[in-house]
Amino acid sequence: MRLSRQKALLLILVSSAACSGATGPDTVSAFFELKSINGRALPTYLAATPGPTRTVISSNLSLYKSGKAVMVEHRDDMFTGEGTYTTNYEYRIQGNQIEIGSFQCPINANCAPNMKGTISPLSLNLVINPVSVDFQIVYEYRGFGAD
Repeated sequence: MRLSRQKALLLILVSSAACSGATGPDTVSAFFELKSINGRALPTYLAATPGPTRTVISSNLSLYKSGKAVMVEHRDDMFTGEGTYTTNYEYRIQGNQIEIGSFQCPINANCAPNMKGTISPLSLNLVINPVSVDFQIVYEYRGFGAD
């Protein structure tokens, strides 16, 4: 029952974000768990490459009302072995569109492109390599409601 209330609250938060996009980016408080990458259930490789590759074992993404996002990923990397990696980001939501990354890249700096995707109360699909022309990697998360 608690999970249903959380989903309902997230629906209200995301719905209100969709209605107020004209005033600027919106924020929510939510938790998402990675269920698949490009449709492949976890654990799975990040991208098909010859030889050893990175395998994502699990991942979750927390969004905070402050506009901060934290991604925690447990993976087995071909060079560093198995480990858990935590990365801090910022995020912006406009309607059902979300952008996660850094919004303060200095001029002439070589900053990584922001991840982009769609958000709903029950899911978040995030393209983690948005500048790839040939092959995009899509993280498909399931939502677990608001705090």
